[in-house]
Amino acid sequence: MAEWFETFFSGLYAQVLPKNFDDARTARQVRLVRRLLKLRKGQRVLDIPCGFGRLTFPLARAGLAMTGVDLTAPYLSRARRQAQREGLDVRFVQRDMRQIDFDGEFHAAFNWFGSFGYFCNADNLAFCRRVWRALRPGGRFLVEGPNKSWVMSHFRPRSEETIGGVRIERRVRYDERADRVRAIWTLHKGREAERHELTMWIFNGAQIRTMLRAAGYTNIRLYDRNCPAGRFTRHSRRIIAVAQRPKR
Repeated sequence: MAEWFETFFSGLYAQVLPKNFDDARTARQVRLVRRLLKLRKGQRVLDIPCGFGRLTFPLARAGLAMTGVDLTAPYLSRARRQAQREGLDVRFVQRDMRQIDFDGEFHAAFNWFGSFGYFCNADNLAFCRRVWRALRPGGRFLVEGPNKSWVMSHFRPRSEETIGGVRIERRVRYDERADRVRAIWTLHKGREAERHELTMWIFNGAQIRTMLRAAGYTNIRLYDRNCPAGRFTRHSRRIIAVAQRPKR
């Protein structure tokens, strides 16, 4: 049986994702990634999962040696065509995040936009360890996602919005026993309608620290993505964790 993320990003959702972020918002996020990971021109960086390369390409244009990993083949096909059009030497790899086999190759890696909690906790931990192995000693790993404390205090079981001409109806519940959010998204465009299901682990500061430490990371720092001062609190809507593979 296919896991939810193998099909969720296809169909109408492929029309939603490119419209979810304008150029200004993308540019702000790229600047934040560069600053928190202390990236320098020429360094090798892993974007995992990369989608269609929304953050991969601006970083490549800035002189970073980018590798993007994603499971969704149409996104990677689109990204490869764009790289060819722009003459950018970007490597795109189709792979389940849990199955990457890089070894000491990257100065930094990042997992952006809530993609961290796709799996059970054992597999989330295994993914962290795979990234740890992919990094050079001293390399940094950045994880970004919703802050569980904020989500639970602002929980909305139903919501609706339109992005890129696609109307999205969401029904969400929190499974306390499994410590996971479970949701059904119904997407509408004209006469088309699609049902997409997802289930994700969302984390608070203590939980992400614990997992990254268990995977072998040190120097773990937490940030608020939307706060100018960057200080993370339980009231922060989004959380960024930056951790380091030990230098020795």
